[in-house]
Amino acid sequence: MLTSSTFRRPLRNLVAIATALLLALAATACGGNDTTSKSESGELKVGWLPFAGLGGWQLALDKGYFEDSGLKVKKVELRTPADVVPNLLNGTIDFSALNPGNLAQALAQGLKLKIIGTTYMVNNDMSILSMKDSGITKPKDLEGKKVGLIQLQNNNHAALLKTLENDGVDVNSIKFVLIPATEMPAALRSGQIDAGHVLYPLAATMAGETNTVIENMTEPYGEQPVQAYNIVSAKFAAENPQLVDKLRSVLARGNQLASSDKEALITAIAEITGAPEGLIRTSKLPAFGTDLKIESSQHELELMTKYGFLKDPVKLADYVDES
Repeated sequence: MLTSSTFRRPLRNLVAIATALLLALAATACGGNDTTSKSESGELKVGWLPFAGLGGWQLALDKGYFEDSGLKVKKVELRTPADVVPNLLNGTIDFSALNPGNLAQALAQGLKLKIIGTTYMVNNDMSILSMKDSGITKPKDLEGKKVGLIQLQNNNHAALLKTLENDGVDVNSIKFVLIPATEMPAALRSGQIDAGHVLYPLAATMAGETNTVIENMTEPYGEQPVQAYNIVSAKFAAENPQLVDKLRSVLARGNQLASSDKEALITAIAEITGAPEGLIRTSKLPAFGTDLKIESSQHELELMTKYGFLKDPVKLADYVDES
């Protein structure tokens, strides 16, 4: 059962997590990360996730935008968004992407991070699916069931709870389970979960097998809310302002191409996900742009606070890098 106490319990654990991350940052400050040589060489390690939303980043790589700015990039594969903050703070990666909710949770714990741009936006592509033979076809059918999410207790989870409540669903009867994005289709097919959030284009691989229980679980946030921000550690931003400025420009250039050239975006998403381009053409695609939409994201945090996912208020505008 998902009760209010279930909501609050992991928040207490965040204190311990934050302490561990701060110790990692302190260790880095004591000599592990040579930011001077990094600034001089322009070498960057990116925390990479297998999401279509990184299409703008992939285009920036494919089109040579990083090289044009004198930057070299090495991909560091991450399994889930939960891996982003620890790896940023210990210097394993220099930049990555994180959704507004998990970013706010880290900031509320005093972790020093900076927003340097928008990664991508939701484009009516955040659906909850069930298997055809499950008997689950509408939100009310999720009561008493097990639902898989890519991350728990963030802005997307809060939006889903609001959507379900708007449909009169008893959310306390639902068990939410953490499932990595690439494992969600298998979890549905095996019966490990009754329904789940399947990212596109993975969702397109299940066409004909599934019911769409909820078309757009982020509907409470309005049209095309930001799904992830480009972030760096505050320490990295302070010590490498020129490099960060180049990085911000390169990533914005990639997003501009992603929003204007669908064929180029499809090729980039195929490279990220390994999905065939023909399948991606039939899939819902994320939206791209350079607008931070801070006010919209702030509304997401308010909903997180309502459900106990965010203990202390965070003003995202205070963490936008202005260098």
